[in-house]
Amino acid sequence: MTEVSEPSNRGADTETGIANTTAIQRIGAAEPLLVDLRPAGEVIPGLAEGDLLHAGPPLSGWTEACGALRGSIAGALVHWGNARDVAEAEALASSDDFRLLSANDHHALGTYAGVISRRTPVLVVENRAAGNQAFAALNEGRGKALRYGSNDAGTLARLAWLEGEFAEILGTAVRLSEGIDVFDILVQALHMGDDGHSRQKAASALFANEISSWVVEAGFGTKETARTLRFLADNEIFFLPLTMAAAKSAMESAEGIAGSTVVTCMAANGLRFGIKVSGLPGHWSTAPVPFIHGQYFRDYGPDDSSPVIGDSEIAETMGVGAFAMSGAPALARYVGGTPEEATRLSLEMYAISVAEHPRFKIPALSYRGTPLGIDARRVVEQGIEPVFNTGIAHRTPGIGQIGAGFGRAPLTCCSEALNAMQRRMHS
Repeated sequence: MTEVSEPSNRGADTETGIANTTAIQRIGAAEPLLVDLRPAGEVIPGLAEGDLLHAGPPLSGWTEACGALRGSIAGALVHWGNARDVAEAEALASSDDFRLLSANDHHALGTYAGVISRRTPVLVVENRAAGNQAFAALNEGRGKALRYGSNDAGTLARLAWLEGEFAEILGTAVRLSEGIDVFDILVQALHMGDDGHSRQKAASALFANEISSWVVEAGFGTKETARTLRFLADNEIFFLPLTMAAAKSAMESAEGIAGSTVVTCMAANGLRFGIKVSGLPGHWSTAPVPFIHGQYFRDYGPDDSSPVIGDSEIAETMGVGAFAMSGAPALARYVGGTPEEATRLSLEMYAISVAEHPRFKIPALSYRGTPLGIDARRVVEQGIEPVFNTGIAHRTPGIGQIGAGFGRAPLTCCSEALNAMQRRMHS
């Protein structure tokens, strides 16, 4: 089992401390491999026709969907051929023919406002240490992307190629490789200036380098192969869903440990921010979505932004993303901060974490392990809210990404989770 460094003042001799140590050991021992790329209906258990998996805690339906999510759903229904245009798609989405379900509750992740149906090709990541799998959709790149609510003709044409020709070639290549070690790439990328969430330049390049020979060996035509390799080379954020699925497979291995207060999931649905903790498997503790401090593209500002949505905050629960920003100084400006502020925020996270990651090291901190295992107790005791990175979409459906930034998970999520654990213990 991977050795995990645990500060001596975390109360490891208490029942909760022992439970948290067990959780951290499982997370630290994770061995996530990319093993396949398949339609979600073939690999996600129980996914029915008409189910649409979205990011964050469950929504009651279309009426609770934010603008970016509505734009994404409408574009997806046009893309899948369920509707002729966006207007018809919006009417269809509000009917009883489709059901909005939390992706997190189905071992999957929605990238920002992206949705997953049975037809969506998903990356299959298997945690060989625990034997569980997690799933995430392909990344379209930055800017005008369906996951940011963009649904114009150009966006949907690119998506059709991505989920068609590209997915067929990449899926064949992945199967030929017999598995790509996601953490091996992530470890190297953190040493090259990535944070593992909003900055994926190094990881995406490393992945393209590793998979390229298998793409060629897959035996498709020269033009098709060239298009695939060119997209991988040009998409600097391609690796994000791989990080997310790997993190999900690691964090789910720590769910269901009685008494553990380790946060295993953070996510937002555009209305509510939610967390899960190890000792309360399946339980969401929620609060209104927080404000995002952002850097906006030209001609846009805070008044234009959609409320935060997305499952990519799973990266922070695993100790990367904003928890590793001290090693990604180039990211600071992109999310509206400074290198000094990024370092301060990352260092602050050690105070609310159980341990330091045994594999994810930050050269700028003398190769110190990243903060690992948000402890809901310490969040409440210290009054320090976990920080996370995120993209920013326009609040109006159809426009897409307008910036990037960072926010903090509401402290009340952690206090509600602790109260729920107390109620369960005494029930």
